[in-house]
Amino acid sequence: MTKFDKSQFKWDGMYLMYWGRHTQSINMEDHNPDCHPSWVGKPKPSFIARFKYGSKPWKSWVNCIVDNYPSVESYLDEARKTSPLEAVQKVGYSGRGRYRRAA
Repeated sequence: MTKFDKSQFKWDGMYLMYWGRHTQSINMEDHNPDCHPSWVGKPKPSFIARFKYGSKPWKSWVNCIVDNYPSVESYLDEARKTSPLEAVQKVGYSGRGRYRRAA
């Protein structure tokens, strides 16, 4: 299990991705053999959430995920089972950047 590193989150205006290595990550050359040489040896970014409409409280999502999920893998598994929104709501996220911190 891999703990989150906040510096590995990247937000491009719509998508929140995690660029850190974890036990479920694969290298870019394995995912896409024709990738640019600068990507070789780097992990494929993991999808965390998409902010399509309205407010984009990505920093609150990062804080909520890091505070409430013990590992990258546990969040990714939960988000795959349900959805990214349901995964953060399950641990107390209530929208507009509000959530209860883990005890």
